[in-house]
Amino acid sequence: MSEVTDLLQQKAGLSPDQAQLVEQLVAQHLMTRVPSEFQGILGSFIGGGAGASSAPAGGGLGSLLSEASSLFGSKG
Repeated sequence: MSEVTDLLQQKAGLSPDQAQLVEQLVAQHLMTRVPSEFQGILGSFIGGGAGASSAPAGGGLGSLLSEASSLFGSKG
């Protein structure tokens, strides 16, 4: 289970299945919003959003959000 799925369960009170669905929907939405030349890069970070066939080891939407947070100096 990813970090984002865990957070959705804890903070929003979603079931594991609901949290996983929300994470997948957000990943798919992100993939439709970035230019095509960046979709491969984003797909490798979010681990199988729209159009990706398999999730890479590590990665995931939680990893992407964590990297973005550290980039902008967020602690949390």
